[in-house]
Amino acid sequence: MADLEGSLIEYHDGSKVILEFNPKKHWYSIDGEYVPACTTILDNIAKPALVPWAANEGAKFYIQNYQQTLGKTPALKHEDMAKGIRGAYRTTSGSAINIGMAVHKWCEAAILWKLGRGEIPEMPTKWTEAENAINAFREWVKLHEINWLSAEEKIYNRAHGYAGTVDAIAEVDGEFCVIDWKTSKAIYSPYHLQCAAYAKAVEDIHGREVESAYVLRFDKATGEFEAGKSTEIEENFQGFLGALALYRRLKELENRSGK
Repeated sequence: MADLEGSLIEYHDGSKVILEFNPKKHWYSIDGEYVPACTTILDNIAKPALVPWAANEGAKFYIQNYQQTLGKTPALKHEDMAKGIRGAYRTTSGSAINIGMAVHKWCEAAILWKLGRGEIPEMPTKWTEAENAINAFREWVKLHEINWLSAEEKIYNRAHGYAGTVDAIAEVDGEFCVIDWKTSKAIYSPYHLQCAAYAKAVEDIHGREVESAYVLRFDKATGEFEAGKSTEIEENFQGFLGALALYRRLKELENRSGK
């Protein structure tokens, strides 16, 4: 139990819950009982962009290395070339994760500094892409009137029994909002379902209606910035509840079969 991090969640009606988080396994629990995370629930939604992306990374590896099979030394054996093609996406993904984490940590630290909790974060100069993304985010902030309220806030929806960590809560141009960072190639539809789930949990905690949800995307390759705003909280939440019902039914079937 030493690996668990406990967060006290105080609801607007006086109720309190201690949400436990295991950073190694990246899962949540309450009183030792597992609580599914928003991202885990939405993993059941197909991600069609992942297959072409992985194939493209394999093709890049082949193009970069095929000359070694044409007489250059050291030559790649056929089995090594095949292994490299199959695993190319892992290397790219690992690099992207590092860049994404650098951007995410900087944004979190910057918000905490604004809230009087910490110092001004240093720019992660190791990756130009991360620096570009952060500068784009700072330009977006300048275009809006933002009152930051929290960063990395743990949330738990009592009515539906799911948990998560919302990247930021803020008043943006006078609207009460939840904000989620992404380091993807595009703003995909399930992101809006995830934000709606965060919004409903935030409403449960704070007793205040969430008016808008933002997905702030930082392209992990170029640092390109994109802000996706949604006001369709209720419609998107109904989609999330569909995914939650699917998740729970699949778990019931897996437990029944002993998988």
